[in-house]
Amino acid sequence: MRMRKIRNAVLLASVAAATSLLSVGAGAQSPGVMYHRTFYSDATLTVQVGWYIDRCANGRVVAAPVHGTTSPYYTLEAVGSCPGGYW
Repeated sequence: MRMRKIRNAVLLASVAAATSLLSVGAGAQSPGVMYHRTFYSDATLTVQVGWYIDRCANGRVVAAPVHGTTSPYYTLEAVGSCPGGYW
């Protein structure tokens, strides 16, 4: 009986760890893809406060200077890719 409880606890911990790893990777951006990022004042995404477009430098995606201000509320639009990217 005790062995069954230990086995169930290990199984539950494994499932929890796998689920958390999947949720972290879900929001990741594809390497090599350049994005146009538009920042908004709040979660309603109605008032734009800034933007920038990624650039390609030496085969790597780099962020360009921001026009306006940044915010945790933004949208992404893929606009191209650097060599070796997925686009």
